[in-house]
Amino acid sequence: MAPHHRYHLDQDGHSITVLSDVRRRLTELLVDGKTVASVRTPRRAAAVLRGELPTDPPQPFLVRVGHPDEPDDVPLCALEAEGMRYLMPSVPLTPQEERPAERTPPARTPGELLTRWRIRWRNRN
Repeated sequence: MAPHHRYHLDQDGHSITVLSDVRRRLTELLVDGKTVASVRTPRRAAAVLRGELPTDPPQPFLVRVGHPDEPDDVPLCALEAEGMRYLMPSVPLTPQEERPAERTPPARTPGELLTRWRIRWRNRN
């Protein structure tokens, strides 16, 4: 599993960001760049964070960060506000963390595939 995850969503003109650090088991909620909540991440359950949007009157909301099913999975993060649930997309923290584009394998003719297979077969024996 990656050491940290970041989720971001713009809601009613405000920026909502969730930072989850797996190694430190800490999850933080930021509204407009300011930390408004922080919680120790449970090992087997969802982390729940409560916050408010700075509007008049303040709008309370709830963020749930799930526990991944597989070790390499990215946990799901959902924002619950005014009776609606929004899935928060995972956003890489740095350009190096972005998934590289899958390269397209070169086209192979049946003759090339047969030749490669024969070479591998000879090397095994």
